[in-house]
Order: sequence, then structure tokens, then C-alpha cells
Amino acid sequence: MAAPSAVTPLTVARQNPFRTARALAVATVLIPFNIAWVLQLEVIQFVSWPTILSIPMNALSLLVLLVGMNKAVAIFLPSIALRQGELTLIYTLLCLSSALSGTDFLQVLASMMGYPFFFAMLENRWQDLFLSLLPPALTVSDKNALRGFYYGDTSLYRPDHLKAWLVPCGLWLGFVLLLVTAMLCLCALLQRRWSEEERLSYPLIWCPLQVTEESARVWRSGMFWWGVLVAVSLSLVQGLNTLFPSFPRLPLRGQWDAGQWMPQRPFNALGIIPFGFYPFAVGLGMLMPLDLSFSCWFFYLVHRLERVTVAALGWDVDPQVPYFPEQATATWVALCLSWLWRAKASLRPSGALLCFLGCFALLTLFGWRLGLPLSLSFVYFALYFLLSLSFTRARAELGAIAHDLPFGGPTNLLTTVLGTQFLSPRTLVALALFYWFNRSYGSHPMPFLLEGMKMAKETGIPLRPFPFLTLTTTGVTFIVFFWLLLHQMYRLGAATSRVKGDLVRYYVDIYPQLQAWLTAPTPPRLKALSWMAGAFLGTWLLMHARWQLAGLPFHPMGYALASNWSMNYLWSSLLVSWLLKATLLHYGGVSVHRRVTSLVIGLVIGEAVIASLWGALSLLLQRPTHSFWP
Repeated sequence: MAAPSAVTPLTVARQNPFRTARALAVATVLIPFNIAWVLQLEVIQFVSWPTILSIPMNALSLLVLLVGMNKAVAIFLPSIALRQGELTLIYTLLCLSSALSGTDFLQVLASMMGYPFFFAMLENRWQDLFLSLLPPALTVSDKNALRGFYYGDTSLYRPDHLKAWLVPCGLWLGFVLLLVTAMLCLCALLQRRWSEEERLSYPLIWCPLQVTEESARVWRSGMFWWGVLVAVSLSLVQGLNTLFPSFPRLPLRGQWDAGQWMPQRPFNALGIIPFGFYPFAVGLGMLMPLDLSFSCWFFYLVHRLERVTVAALGWDVDPQVPYFPEQATATWVALCLSWLWRAKASLRPSGALLCFLGCFALLTLFGWRLGLPLSLSFVYFALYFLLSLSFTRARAELGAIAHDLPFGGPTNLLTTVLGTQFLSPRTLVALALFYWFNRSYGSHPMPFLLEGMKMAKETGIPLRPFPFLTLTTTGVTFIVFFWLLLHQMYRLGAATSRVKGDLVRYYVDIYPQLQAWLTAPTPPRLKALSWMAGAFLGTWLLMHARWQLAGLPFHPMGYALASNWSMNYLWSSLLVSWLLKATLLHYGGVSVHRRVTSLVIGLVIGEAVIASLWGALSLLLQRPTHSFWP
């Protein structure tokens, strides 16, 4: 399904010259509100995790609000109303801001910077094991400053508190800017190949393009409002049950415990299988190609059967077998290498390539200065950018709803394959410090950069100012995020019951892991390497089969996505969307499916708006309300 043609020559002419300064100004005003919203939902109230999704519902709801306000302005002052290109650019910058401040990016960094110094005890021996190896310029070691952060009831704006965070935040800001610049260069290198030569469909840009279209066709569609009504009604019923437990609740989410029905080995290895019906997931699944939506739920069930097979063979003595994170990483790397091989003719010397190589060299040197051997630092960032390209391609080609990869990044992969007994303590500490941007990849900025470039092409926006806009947004987001987070934590206390998020739990799980690496070194895990080799080879064979056999429904990307944490909750919604789309195409054809597109967009928009309203109510009541996801 190709991206909608959002502009005509007339509308492009009306948008030139494009006023990027105005779009950046509006985005800069909205970014603090957007980040504050993310912190309330994901950290303080711990209601839901919108930034894990490929379409952050907080950014989409702000876009809807902005479109409504813009329509009102257009009635009275049409000369100052925002054009579609400006609206989509603002949306791109808000999505980038959401990804950077999300649950798998800066939130993890903030939680890691001071945790080991404050929670070091005689029992865990962190003081002796690795505290002296942590670089003081990149961490916060002042216990007085950390006491206020974790216990609250004080102010950030004390000189000793500000001083403790200023240098580490400044250095990490430079690192993040370098990382995003490298991503921009990669997107610039591949944008023409993927968008114009391969003509990837970019399913996820349908919603923002349709709702910002100046003709407002989708807003006048009855099907659109039916979709909004369905999403809002279902969410209202579930939310009222959360507030008033006596109110009836629809069985839209739950879990099936295979152990209760089949307690004998090996079938009890199926474990607990969650399921859920999410209107936004059904809507986005309808925009995905049929082969990917089928592959996602099919390979999710295959993963469950793999567990049964492993138990039947007695291989589950090692609880990590069959090494799903490592298999998924190998699959993503194989996919990326195949895409790069096919695009090798497009990777000719250019300014973007030189810029990327320069950024890559600086990042490699950063890792070397931190404690990684130069060759290992090179491999680390090569793996990181291969995975980043893979997730970006997954969004551009197939519209993957989520692409988190828990414990599958370079930190986990290198310590598993190489073992820890041959790595020095300084190297292990460096690997641990890089964990924050490799923890899961749910909140990843790079796909939004490529999607923003595609929307710019669709709406007639010149790409020349795009790097300046995105890098400015990155810097503003970093500063505003740490300001708002530290302000709230020094007031509430990150380790108190007033903060319900994961700042002192899951985000810092790397430090106990580092303790285990240092106290109980492990040899290279050849089993993991064999499972990875099998996944890598299987991916290449399946890709070759897809090139030879048109219509093959199995996509290796589905196998990689099936191991995600998010797929535990999305698979059943994707099964529903696959059945609906297959039925529509079989009995009604492409024309009927196109008419249903407005209904699909309505489901997504309705879910975004009602989710934001539940978040606002949570803030007002100072208690968790209905969680739209997961």
C-alpha cells in the first residue's frame, strides 16, 4: 500500500517558501508539554508506555489538538494558519522528542547515572568491584545530591545539586547529538533508494498525512467517525471499570495459562500466553502488508512451540535456550545486510557518507576512551547501527507497530558470545555504561527521521533545513527532559512510593548483571552462537525464497518481531486485523479496502485522543486510571 498522495502542485506552490522557523517555534513550545506528559504517564503515574509504540499516542493526540486549533485560526486569520507541511514537520519533531525522552532511551540514562553510587552496600560489593572504574565525568557520585534525587522533599535548584548533574549531562548531550547526526546521515544515504527506487509504502505516515490534509476529507468521512466512536466507546467501558470496579468490564485483555490446562511436560512450557484487543493495533495492522501481519502472529505461536520442543528434548536445563533475543538480533542483522547488499549501488561517496563515517569514528573513539578495545568498540557501534537500520526499514516497508528488542543489543550479544572471563573489568564497565541506549530499542529516534523525510517529500517541504531542525529538537529535548525529570524527582523522590515508574527497578538491572560478570565470569556460550547462526542462515534462505517465489506469506521480519515483549500483547490484535483485511480483499477487492481506510484511521485517532484524556484524568486524580497500552 503506497503512502497517500497528500499534495498537488497547487498546494506545493502555496507552501513555498516553507516557513521552517514557525514550525520549529511551535514545536519548541509543545516539546516541554509533550515531555511532561510522557514523564507523567511512564515514570510518575506509570499508567502506560506510549513511547514504545511506533506511533507515540501522546504526539498523535497533540497533532489532533493542533489541527483543530489550526482549523479555527484558518476561519478568522487564514494567512497565518499552518500548512500541512508545517503540521507534519511539527508532528515529526514531537515524535522525535517522544522517542528521545522515552522509556528505552533517556529515561534509562537518567536512572543509571547515579544508581550504583547511592545503592552500593557491603552485601553487593559494588564499591570494591566497579565503582572506581566508572568515569566520574559521565556519572553522578555525590551522595548528598543523590539523596535528594531518590528521597525527594527538596529542590533541584541548589548549587550542589545542579553542579553534580551539570557535567555528566553536558557530555552525554554531546554523545546523543553525535548519535542522532549519524542516524540523519544514514537516512539521507538510503532515503532516495528506499523511497523512490524501491518505493516502500511507509504505512505509519498515513494517519498524520490524512488528519493534516488541507481538504479535510477524512474529517468529513462517516467511516472515520465510526472508527473514533468504536475506539472511544471501548476505552470508556474499560476505564469506568478501572475507576468503579462494579461497572461491567469487557473481556478484551487477559492471559491463558497453559500450565493449568496441560500441567505435564513438555506442554507446560507454553507458559502464560497474554492476549488483547487493542483498537489502535487492529487499525495499524490493517495498514500493514498481509504477509507481515500474518508472519507476526504465526511466528509468535511458533516461538511458543519452540519452547515445547526445547522442553521435550531436555534442553531447558539452560533456561536461556532457545536464546530468543540472540536469535532476533541475528535475524535483524541478516535482514539489514541483505538490504544493504541490494542497495550497494546507492551507497556511493557523498557528503552524507563522509559525515556518517566521521560520526562513527568519533563514537568508536568515545567507546575506546571509555574502556572498550578499539576493535570491540568498532564492532559495538557497527551492530548498533545495523540494528537501527533494521528497525527503520521495518517501519518504512511494513509498518511494524513496535520493535522493542529486550536484552538483544550489542551489550548482551557480546557478553554472551564472547563470554565475560576474557574481558577486562574496565571493558565490562564500558559495556554496562552503553546499556542505556541498547536496552530494548522501543524508543528509537532513527525511524522517525526517515518517516519525517518521507512526509516532507509528500507535502513539498525542502529537506535542506531538516538536519538543523532535528538536531535542534534533540538538544532542546535533552535539556528539557533532564530539567523536568530532575525537578520532579527532587520534589517527589525517585525511590519513594510517589513515583511508580521503573527508575530504581528494571532500568538499572544492568548493575546486578555487571556484578555477576565480575564475580562469576562466564566462557563464550557456543550454544547461543549456534542458535544465532541458525537464525542468520534461516533468514537468508527465507529471503531468497521470497525473491524466487512471489506470494510466499512467511516474512523473516515477522520471526524477529515475534520475540519482542510487545508482541505478547499485539499478536492477537494482528490476528484479528489479518483476518479482517484478508476477508475484505478476498470478497471486496482493493476498492473496498480503500474505503475502509478512513475507519482504520478513526480507530487510531480515537484511541490516541481517549488515551490522552485518561492520562489527564490520572494527573488530576493523582492516581492511575485506565491504561490503553499494554
